[in-house]
Amino acid sequence: MIVSSLLVACGGGSTGTESVSTDTSNTVTASTVASASVATVAPAAAAVVVTASSRYLKLDGGGNALPADAQSWSCVKDKETGLIWEAKTDNGGLQDRDWRYRHFHNFSGYASSLDYNNNVLCENLGTASCDAYSYVNALKGSGLCGKADWRLPTMGELLDLVQYHADGQPPNIDRTYFADTIGKGAYCSENTITNPADCQYAEGTSVNYNADGRIECNYQGVDYGATIRAENPRGDSMVALRFSGEVQDGKSYPNANWICYTRLVTQ
Repeated sequence: MIVSSLLVACGGGSTGTESVSTDTSNTVTASTVASASVATVAPAAAAVVVTASSRYLKLDGGGNALPADAQSWSCVKDKETGLIWEAKTDNGGLQDRDWRYRHFHNFSGYASSLDYNNNVLCENLGTASCDAYSYVNALKGSGLCGKADWRLPTMGELLDLVQYHADGQPPNIDRTYFADTIGKGAYCSENTITNPADCQYAEGTSVNYNADGRIECNYQGVDYGATIRAENPRGDSMVALRFSGEVQDGKSYPNANWICYTRLVTQ
């Protein structure tokens, strides 16, 4: 299966700073953990072209429903899953669509607002660095759409937004409700989770639990601009974030790689 082969690629090596595990003594296989998570998404067997207007709902800044033809909105509710996604802005503010983030937490030399080529990653985070988790903390305090529990989505939740279009053109996501995705690279998923199924690990994959009861997904993301095939659109969209930066895989790893865009989610 395509997903299985991609998972091998995403699993990658564990050298340098790629892993931040603190305890690898509790090793289990994914088959020993219940995989009934609502966020788990199996690759589609065939293309399904979704009528977007029947699935998504626009919300204003207070979380109130807007008509489908509203020209501006703050969040998008997925009526199938109940999840609420942030809508990006194009005004240079906290949620600007162009900001990028290092997936790592704010430590080990990753505290910076510039990439390896001295290009700005993000702004409006105050003294915090441009890492995904600092952004999560900032949005939690914004009260966006009446919510205070914004978080990074799991891999399965990001993959569930993948939509194959009849014309075969990216982005592979609803182009009306998520137009801010056009021209963007990988979006980062939650890295430290409790259920291996939320990493989309294949059954039987060995995983290591940290002391806090979580495991790491090896910094994966979803690229809605990736070339996909109708018979397996979701699996082809999964990428390893070690490719998302200015340093080629296999080379030295300064704080340039594992760069991703963000789209936070709540419920």
